[in-house]
Amino acid sequence: MKARVLVLVSAAAAALACAAGDYDYVEYDYERWYADAQATVVLPQGGAGMRRLGGGTARLGYYVDDFLAVEASAAWLEDSAGLGLHGLWHWWGYEKFDPFFTFGANGWIDGQVGPSLGWGAFWHFDDNWSVRFDAEATLGLDRPSGMVYALSLGVQYAF
Repeated sequence: MKARVLVLVSAAAAALACAAGDYDYVEYDYERWYADAQATVVLPQGGAGMRRLGGGTARLGYYVDDFLAVEASAAWLEDSAGLGLHGLWHWWGYEKFDPFFTFGANGWIDGQVGPSLGWGAFWHFDDNWSVRFDAEATLGLDRPSGMVYALSLGVQYAF
């Protein structure tokens, strides 16, 4: 239980640190928001108390600047659900192919809670619509040697 509280507090602190930047935005900038829906496969390893699951993930995010976004995710699976808070860092500008890294924390009901790292890529069709692929690993803090890997593929809409 202490590990879960520590992970959630750490994730909230990281999100606030990312959001505490020096903004030149006076008006509300809705064009920085995005949402996506993805098909997801979860592959637990080691001491993870979960089994292989398929389902979906939804994300809502906000671009802090041109390279960094903060996003919240919710996953619904066959017999489990999860929540996450992540940062997304684009390390290569905005072209058709747009790779990125993710960092943050995930919590799975009846599963692992812990920090996560991942990578992925967008294929932008236009300024609003993209296909998104994510590969992510979550280190479980509740059980020894527990890792949970997730693969997701879906569409994203930037407002």
